[in-house]
Amino acid sequence: MKNKLFLAYVMRLLVLITLPVCTANAGLLPQDGEAQYELEFWQSIQNSTDAGDYEAYLEAYPDGKFAPLAKTRAARYKKASEPVKQTAAIPVTDMDIWYIVVTDANVRRTPASQSEKLGLLQRGEKAHVTGQVTGKPWYRIQTDNQGTGYVYAELLRKPEPRSVPAPKPPAPARSSAPPPAPARTLAPVASSATAKLETVRDCPDCPELITIPPGSFTMGDPKGDRSEKPAHKVTIKQPFAIGKYEVTAAQWNNCVEAGGCKHKTDLTGNTPVRDISWADAREYVRWLTKLTGKPYRLPTEAEWEYAARAGTDTRYWWGDNLGTGKANCRNCGGDWHKDHPADVDGFPANAFGLYGTSGGVWEWVADCWNSNHAGAPGDGSSRDRADCREYVIRGGAWRNDSTYVHSASRFKYDAYVRYLLNGFRVARSVR
Repeated sequence: MKNKLFLAYVMRLLVLITLPVCTANAGLLPQDGEAQYELEFWQSIQNSTDAGDYEAYLEAYPDGKFAPLAKTRAARYKKASEPVKQTAAIPVTDMDIWYIVVTDANVRRTPASQSEKLGLLQRGEKAHVTGQVTGKPWYRIQTDNQGTGYVYAELLRKPEPRSVPAPKPPAPARSSAPPPAPARTLAPVASSATAKLETVRDCPDCPELITIPPGSFTMGDPKGDRSEKPAHKVTIKQPFAIGKYEVTAAQWNNCVEAGGCKHKTDLTGNTPVRDISWADAREYVRWLTKLTGKPYRLPTEAEWEYAARAGTDTRYWWGDNLGTGKANCRNCGGDWHKDHPADVDGFPANAFGLYGTSGGVWEWVADCWNSNHAGAPGDGSSRDRADCREYVIRGGAWRNDSTYVHSASRFKYDAYVRYLLNGFRVARSVR
C-alpha cells in the first residue's frame, strides 16, 4: 500500500512539473486529434475552483494525462463546497422590495458562493428581497417555501420606475369617432431578396441549407437585456447559407457512425440533437467540410440574428406580441411534449424559411462570449479571442420561458461542457 501511495505521489509530481512546460509553449501542442482536445479541455479548466469542472474532465478522460491532478482538485473543491454551518447570525439591513433577476441566479443557504444551493432563479423572474448583507454584495430573499436564501447582488436589479402620465382634460364631444391608429407592421423583406432564396443540400444526409441574401439590419435591442445593448447596424455584404433546421439526432448519428464525431447519443430521428458542446459542434462542421468539400462552419452571431429576424425589426420575427403556437418554449403554447423539444419542423418557419430559431434548443454560434455588443464588428464577422473559454448560444430552448426566445436573446456556455438544452445549426460560406 505504501508503495502504491508513493507511486501515485510521484506521478502527480511529474504532472505538476511538466504541466507549465506544456501550457507555456504553444509550439509543443499536439497535432489536431484526441490529445489536442484533451489538452484544450484541461487548459480551459486548469484555473477553476469548481469541482464539477474536474469531474467533467475525468468523465471525458478517465485515464487522461491530467487525471491524477484532476482527481485531487475535484476532491479538494468538492469538500470546500460542502454546506457551511451557520454559527452566528448574519448581519442584514432589512428591505422589502421586488427585484428583477438579470441572469440565472443560484439561491444559496448563506451569503457565500460555496454554500449549499437551495434553488435557481431564472432570468426575468421577480425576487422578493428582504435584506442586504452588511459589508457583502449579497441580498437576502424570500424563497417559495417562505424560507430565506441569499443571492449575489450583481444578479439582481431594481426595476425601472414607470412614469405615470398626468390625466388629460376630457376632449370635446365629436359627432363621429376618429379613425383608429394604424397597427405596427413588420419591416418588409424585399421581394427581390426572397425571390433569390435557394435551398441546397450538399449530400443526401447533409443538413438542408437556405441561401440568405446580403443586407443590413439592426442587431440587438435598445430596450432589452444589457447583454443585447447597444443596438447597432450590421451590414452583411456576402450571401451565406444556413441550416433550414437545427441539426437533427439522425444527422448527428451519421457523423458518429462515420467516425467524425465522438459523442454518442441515444436520440434518434427528427428531434434536434442536444447535450452538445461547442467543441462537439465544431467536430460536426469539420466532418461535413471533409465529406462535401464545402466550407462548413458555425454561423457568426450576427449572421444568426440576421437570418432569425428575416427582415423584421420586432421583438419576435412574427411581431411584438408572443401570441401562441409560434415558438417551442415553456409558456409559448402549441402541441408538444414537455419532457423534450418538438421536432425541428414542429413550429412555423420565418420569412426566410428557417425553422426553430425561437426555442427548441439553444444554438451554438462561432463568437466568443462578450457581455454586451460594445465594440462589435459592423460587417457580420465573428468576435474571436485566443483565450476564449465561453461561446455564445442563441434562441432559447423548450424548457425556457418566453423571455429567452426573442430575436435578440443571447447567452453563453463553456465551450467544452455539454448541456441538455444546447444544440446547433450549421452554416457555410457561398462563393
